[in-house]
Formats: sequence, C-alpha cells, structure tokens
Amino acid sequence: MVKRYEPSGDEARINVTPLLDIVFILLIFFIVTATFLREQGFEIETLVECTGDDCGGRAPPIMLLAIQEDGFVRVNNIRIIDPASVKPVVQEFIAREPNGMVLVSAAPDSESGVAIQVMDLASAGGARVKISLQEEQ
Repeated sequence: MVKRYEPSGDEARINVTPLLDIVFILLIFFIVTATFLREQGFEIETLVECTGDDCGGRAPPIMLLAIQEDGFVRVNNIRIIDPASVKPVVQEFIAREPNGMVLVSAAPDSESGVAIQVMDLASAGGARVKISLQEEQ
C-alpha cells in the first residue's frame, strides 16, 4: 500500500514580507545614490538677419556648406565634396579669413547624421558654425 502525502495545517510557510522590505530599501538606496550624468551636446546657433545698427559694422565672411539630399556637401555653390573632407576645406577658409563663419545649410530630405558630421568637422576646423534649413521646393 502506497502512503499519500496529505498537507496539514501546521506546516511552516515562508514569509516574504521582510524580503520585499529589503528589496524596496535597496531600490531606494540605489536611486538616491545614483549619479546622473549631464552629457554635453553642441550649441546650435542660427543665422539671424540684422537690421540697422544691430549688425555692429561689417558682417563677417561666410562659407556656405549646403548638404544635399544625396549626402554630398556643396561648398559655396561652386564645388561638391565628400562630408569627410570638410575639415581641410574649413581650415583653408579660416586661414584666409580668421573672422570667417561657416553656415551649414541642410536639405529637408538629407540625413541628420551627415549634418552633425559636417558641423562637427567644421567646428574642428576652427570655425564658428551656424546652421540653417533649406526650404522645400
């Protein structure tokens, strides 16, 4: 004859309330002691038209880097370059015009990663960088 196990009412049970208390205390501890990093991005400046005496004299020379839909960059509407070769072009411009400014103009259908790469390389070339968006046609 096989003896079957029948649970009785006197069995010990595991109380999970203290375990939950410890988990919540650890959660609060980690939230309070966590350090939140503020990542530094880049500051976007847009080109603002100045009127009258707001300009402060003569406007600085500007190099236009127009990002096309195909990902290439048109320099001053004259020549087309690869986005990776923006830095030497900007360095050459800044060597000629130390007070010069670079205007990055992105086409509406261009990739944002290309615009950020061009802005980053232009900044690394030593230029003050402004950004604008081309109007849809």
